[in-house]
Amino acid sequence: MNRKRSQPWTVISVLLILISISLLVRCDGKDSDKDGIIDKRDKCVDVKGPKPNGCPIITKLGTVHLYLEISASMGGYLNGAADFKQVISDLAVKVDKEISPLKIHFISDSITDYQFDAAKFTSDIATTKVTLARSSELHNIFDQVAKATKAGEISILVSDCILSFPNKEVKKNSQVNIESSGTLKNHIYSTFIDLKNRGQAASLYAFSSAFFGTYYDYQNVKKTLPGTQRPFYVWVIAKNNVLPIFDDKLNQIPNFKPEQELHFGLLDKKVKSYRILTELNKKGHFKLIKAGKAAVSDIGIENVESKSDQDIAFSAVIDLHELPSYARKLSYLKENLKVEAKGCSAVVKIMERSPTVHLKSKRQRAYYEEASHEVIITIKQLRLENATLNLSVPLKYDSWYKDWSTMDDKDVKNLGKKTFSLVHLVDGVMEAYNNKGEDFIDLKFQINQ
Repeated sequence: MNRKRSQPWTVISVLLILISISLLVRCDGKDSDKDGIIDKRDKCVDVKGPKPNGCPIITKLGTVHLYLEISASMGGYLNGAADFKQVISDLAVKVDKEISPLKIHFISDSITDYQFDAAKFTSDIATTKVTLARSSELHNIFDQVAKATKAGEISILVSDCILSFPNKEVKKNSQVNIESSGTLKNHIYSTFIDLKNRGQAASLYAFSSAFFGTYYDYQNVKKTLPGTQRPFYVWVIAKNNVLPIFDDKLNQIPNFKPEQELHFGLLDKKVKSYRILTELNKKGHFKLIKAGKAAVSDIGIENVESKSDQDIAFSAVIDLHELPSYARKLSYLKENLKVEAKGCSAVVKIMERSPTVHLKSKRQRAYYEEASHEVIITIKQLRLENATLNLSVPLKYDSWYKDWSTMDDKDVKNLGKKTFSLVHLVDGVMEAYNNKGEDFIDLKFQINQ
C-alpha cells in the first residue's frame, strides 16, 4: 500500500468528520437568547437568564412588618367613620394574603407586637378601642423602624407624620417646634443616611381621612375635630431592588389610592439599555450596529443612507418597570425628556408599550414583551458621518409635600390637607438620598452613515 498517497485522503476524511461534528453541535447547540445556555437546556428560550436553567431570577419578597403609630395624636383616625380604618385594614389583609406574610406592630416610644393575624386586626381596628400612648417623637419612631428592618424584609409605617419635640420641651418653650425644627430634620437625615448606606430605599404615600377626636397643635393645645379631613401617611422601607416590586403590588390593591407619593433611593436602577426593533416604524435604509453577543443593549444604527427627501426612523424599546411609578408615567416622561443631538436633527416620541403589536421575529417579540415603553426616533437631517443622540430623563422629586406642610396649625379646622413641619421631615429624607444632577434614564445612540 502506498502510504504517501493515502495520507492526504486520511487528512481530508478527518477534516470532513470534524466539520460534520461541528455542524451537528451548532445545530443542536442553538442559543436563541444569547445567554450561554443552549435552547435544549434553556427553560426560558426567549429571555436571558443565568445558569442552570436560563430563566431570570425572580426577586422574592420577605416578611412584611406593618407598624401603626399609636401616639395620642393618632386617636382621631381610629374613631367614628374614619376612612383611615378602611384603608389600613384593607392594606393589612391584602398584603398578607396577596403579597407576602404580614406581622403587625404598634409603635410609639417602643414597639409592641400585635399577637393576632391580619384578619383579626381588621375587626379590632374597626370595633376595639386601641390603647394610645402619650406623645412620642416621630424621629425616634423612624429610628426604631429603620433599625428593625432586616435586609430581606419590608417595613410599613403608618403615621400622621407630625414632627415635634416631646411635651416637656414644649412646656419649657412653646415655640420650640418652630424655632428648632431644623434640629429634628437632622435626626431624620441621620436615620435615612444609615438606611441608604445599607442599600435600603423608601416610598412615601399620602392619604387623607375624617378625623374624630383630639388634635394637638404645635404648642400642644388640644383641639376637638368633628370629622375634619386630616392627612396621614404610609411609609415603605425595603431594599432598593425589592421596593419597586413591592410598590407595584401595593398599587394593585383596589383601595390603596394615595393622593400623592414620593420615592427615595431608587436611582441605582438607572435605565441605560434599549433594543432597536427593525420591524417597528422603520423608515429608510440602515443596519443595526453589532454590539456583541454578550451585550445587554443595542448601541445604534449604521450604513445609514441619508436622503434630503426621506426621514430615517426606528423604534427602540426600554424597560422602566424598576423605576418609581411616577417616573414611568407618560406625563412625567414627556415633560422631563431631554434630547441632545450632535451631528443630526431628531424628533423623539415616547409611548407606553401597546398590547396589540404583532411582530414576526421571535426575538424582537420577546424584547417588546419585556419592555414597558417604546421610543420612536425620527432623524430629520444627518449632518455628520458619525452622529450621536442622547436621551435622558433627570431625577426630579415632586414638590407636593411643600403644599401639604405648615408651620402654624393653630386653626386646624380650616387648615385643609396640611401637616405641621412635613417639609422638614421630607427635606431630611431628600438630603440623605441626595441625587442632584443624576438621571433616571440615560440612553445613547450612535447614528453612523
